[in-house]
Amino acid sequence: MAVSWKGRAYRLARGGVERGAGALKLATYSPIHDYRGPLASHTTYREDTRPIRDKRPTTDLDGQDVTLTIEGLEDVLTGRGWEGKRLLEVGPKYGVHSLWIDQKLHPAELVFSDFAADKHRHEPWVAEITAPTRWVYGDLATATEMLDVGQVDCVFFLGVLYHSVFHLPLLAMLNRITKPGGEMLLETTIDPRPDAAVRLRWKDGKAKAVPTVDGLRVELAWTGWRDVTRFVDYRPGSSEALLLCRKTDEIADGTSLSELVVPQRREPDGG
Repeated sequence: MAVSWKGRAYRLARGGVERGAGALKLATYSPIHDYRGPLASHTTYREDTRPIRDKRPTTDLDGQDVTLTIEGLEDVLTGRGWEGKRLLEVGPKYGVHSLWIDQKLHPAELVFSDFAADKHRHEPWVAEITAPTRWVYGDLATATEMLDVGQVDCVFFLGVLYHSVFHLPLLAMLNRITKPGGEMLLETTIDPRPDAAVRLRWKDGKAKAVPTVDGLRVELAWTGWRDVTRFVDYRPGSSEALLLCRKTDEIADGTSLSELVVPQRREPDGG
């Protein structure tokens, strides 16, 4: 196979960097590839090809910004055994998913977590919920308020992650309040590039932290969600991803990371 001049130039440059780094007692690595071995050995990742009835190019649904249609939600959750469980929905917004959850899954309790500023969005529909409910309002940064609600069986985390730059504390908090083996349905905007990164976007005064698929998988693995299924028929060609995540590890108090993650620089030993 012919090698382009760009490829040869890259290898020559990289060789020079590695030789120079060695002389300076520095380490080099490729950020495109260095994470893939540990990710493959410590996680389970599947791609589910089942048809998902949501092919929208954008999240607009009858003039509302709605992540995942009700038909798509049915395609994903039918037969998963979420009925009658204690469920958490983060960011219920217009109540489109909330009403379906209440009517179809008949939860033992439906816990809602949202920004306090969005309370006015809940008024038109909350009275229609028949299941016992509990509300937790906070800033969705570290979401420590969730600790007061006790553990839930399953989590709906749709269209929220990329609005926060605090991905690891937030995913770790959702781990803490989910029972061992519990599941989380996660939907987020993604960056299409083939690396493990979270890219910050700032446009029209709005900030977003958008992960790549591999970046999201690393974040999930670090926060105790190492079993992930992606529904690849969900809005193909769009910048959205839909994943079912299973809690595999407990997160220790005082940290947002699982024991699999070793700090690059450890604290010095006492004494």
